Amino acid sequence: MASTKIKTLVCFYSLDGNTRHIAKAIQQKIDADLLELRIKSPYKYKGFLKYFVGGMQVIFRSRPPLLPLGKDLRDYHLIYFGTPVWAGSYAPAFRTLFTTTELKKKKIAFFACCGGKAGKTFDNFKKVLKGNQFLGEIEFQEPLKNDPNGTKEKAQRWAQEMLGKAKSDS
Repeated sequence: MASTKIKTLVCFYSLDGNTRHIAKAIQQKIDADLLELRIKSPYKYKGFLKYFVGGMQVIFRSRPPLLPLGKDLRDYHLIYFGTPVWAGSYAPAFRTLFTTTELKKKKIAFFACCGGKAGKTFDNFKKVLKGNQFLGEIEFQEPLKNDPNGTKEKAQRWAQEMLGKAKSDS
């Protein structure tokens, strides 16, 4: 019996490359499309100021303008959303995305990269994405610094598991 291909997207935002590392690992393993959210005015801050400004954007619920996506998320059945953790939540680029794109009846999996804990990141994603089926979530502690190859393999095993869940529910 031929396996059924589920139209799959890995949608992510990355500031320091950690989330991009995991997103590309997932995309390679499950042969998905890749969409990196890019803001029109990239952050130019360094060090502590970078985290302070990002955290303030989360707190003030800012919606930075995005560059054109080039893909319609509504065309996909399974979407992996990946974000760095800012002030215990997802990056503001996702707030912009979710105010311009309504998603319903999708299968969704979440991954987050952080220096500490994911906080309310996954809960906040689920609140704004009601009406979808959530398959699972995983967090990675600074993957580029802490074992890039090991975290890549862990991400790929998890992504395969999420894809299996999505197929068994179809």
